[in-house]
Amino acid sequence: MDIYNSLKCMLENVEVTKNYEMLPIEKCYKRVLFENIKAPFDMPKFDNSAMDGYGVKLCDIGKEVKLVSSEFAGDKNQAIKNGEVVKIMTGARVDSSVEAVVPFEYIEDRKNIVLPKSIKEKANIRLKGEEFEKDTILLFKGEELNNSKIALIASLGISHIKVYRKLKVQIISTGDEVQNHFDIPNPNKIFNSSSYYFLNENFCNVEFSGIVGDSKEEIKNIIDKSADLIVTTGGISMGEKDFTSSAFSESNYEIKFKKIDIKPGKPFVFCIGSNIATLLTGNPLASVLNYNIFVRPIIRKMAGCKKYYHKVRESTLQNGITRKAGRDEVIAGNIDKMGFLPYSKKGSGMISVMAKSDGVIILDKSVWEKKKGEKVKYIDFRNFSEKFEEFISE
Repeated sequence: MDIYNSLKCMLENVEVTKNYEMLPIEKCYKRVLFENIKAPFDMPKFDNSAMDGYGVKLCDIGKEVKLVSSEFAGDKNQAIKNGEVVKIMTGARVDSSVEAVVPFEYIEDRKNIVLPKSIKEKANIRLKGEEFEKDTILLFKGEELNNSKIALIASLGISHIKVYRKLKVQIISTGDEVQNHFDIPNPNKIFNSSSYYFLNENFCNVEFSGIVGDSKEEIKNIIDKSADLIVTTGGISMGEKDFTSSAFSESNYEIKFKKIDIKPGKPFVFCIGSNIATLLTGNPLASVLNYNIFVRPIIRKMAGCKKYYHKVRESTLQNGITRKAGRDEVIAGNIDKMGFLPYSKKGSGMISVMAKSDGVIILDKSVWEKKKGEKVKYIDFRNFSEKFEEFISE
C-alpha cells in the first residue's frame, strides 16, 4: 500500500476517545480540551484607562481645567462636568462622562492644567468588550493547552476544566537478539533503543512491557487488550522467527495491511482487535520514522486533537541527493533559514540519525535525483495541521 493510502486507512479506522476528566488548570499543560471555553464576561469588564493621565471632556480641548479627584485601579469611577478633569491611573474604571484620557506627559504644568489642542475621542481608553465579549468561544474543543492558553483560562476565573483522558499505550519490543540498556552487555546482542523513543508521547500514559523473545505464545500472552493502542517493534518480516504478525492474527486482530511502499520501513502491520495495534520493524531508524509518519497522527486523533495531520513546509535543498528510484524514500534532516539539510547517513538501523534531525522529506518513487536549491516538502515532526497537506516531493 502506498504512503497516502496507508495513512488514510489508519486514520479512518481509529476513533476519538470518549473519555475525559475534570482537572485543575495547573495540571492541564500539554492536555487536550474536551469542551469549548467560552468567555463568562466581557473583557475588559468595563471601560478603563490604558495610561496614567487625566480623564477629560472633548469640549475642553485647549482650555485650562480643574482637577476634581484622583482614581486608581479598583476605585469607584467618578463623573466629571465641563471644565473638570479627573486624575486616573492605568486600569482604573472610566466613567461614561470621560471622553478621553490625556497622558501626564502631555501636560506641561500639572498645577495649572491646560489641555492639548488635539485630543481624539476615546483616546487611551480600553473599551468594555474590546478584547472579547461575553460567550465568545476563546478556546475550542481539541486544542492542545500550553502556558498561554492556561493563563487565558485563569484570567476568566475558571479553576477546573474538562480534558480528554490520556490514552493507554502499550509498547512491546520483540527479538531474542535484543537486550535492555541496563543489562550486562552481550557481544551477540543489541540494546533496545527505539522503544525508548516512544515512552514520552504527549496525551498518553505509556507502559513498556519489556522485551519478548521470538516466541508466538510469549507475544500472545503479553498483549494488553485494555490498552487503547499497542506499538510493537520487530518480528514482522519474512524470517523464520518473525512471529509478531501471526501472534496478533491468532489473538483475533484483523490485519488491514502488512507493508507500506516506503524506504526505510516497508514492513508495517496495522491491525484492529479489541484495540488498535501498529507493528513496526525492529530496525531502529525505520521504526522511529514510521512511528512519526504514521503512528503519531493516529495517536493525536485518538487523543482528541484537532490537529493530527502533518504540518508541511516548503524548503530548498542545501545539498543535492542522488538515490535509487523504486520506492518513496524518507530522508531525515534539519531545516533552517538556508533550507533543508539532509542527513547523509540513513541506514535503517541508524538510531543516531533521529537524535540530530527535526523532520524529514519524502521523495517520490520516480525521483532519482534532487539538485541543490530544488524545492522540497518538509514534514516538521513538531507541528501538526487540521487539514491534510500533501507531503511527498516529486
